[in-house]
Amino acid sequence: MAGLTISYRTPQEVMAAAEPGIRAMLPDANVPRSVRATGVPVRYGRVAELDDLLGEWLGGHAEGTACVVTRASVPARDRVQVLSPELAKGLEFDLVVLVDPDGFGGGVEGVVDRYVAMTRATQRLVVLTPGP
Repeated sequence: MAGLTISYRTPQEVMAAAEPGIRAMLPDANVPRSVRATGVPVRYGRVAELDDLLGEWLGGHAEGTACVVTRASVPARDRVQVLSPELAKGLEFDLVVLVDPDGFGGGVEGVVDRYVAMTRATQRLVVLTPGP
């Protein structure tokens, strides 16, 4: 058995945002090294921005699939999946939007769910938190 050491799917920008959280809880976690960058930084914002963000992305991308990873009830749209962190495992999306990632839970399970959800993005990651 061999561990994954190189990631061709997850861009460097996403991995740089995902790695500190998993390493804080699991210092020996097998975090692969990303070999490609998109030049698009991870975006952070508020949950209230979700509809505008998805509309902007859909309008600017004639193809591709987005995923909103959340425990909340969010209506799906054409080319936008809405999944829990558990159901997103193993899948890939051009855009991943995490809605209230702290709500995914605490402890090791919550940290792993956040890491896995973040690393589903092949192009762009957006993290939205509650609040004004």
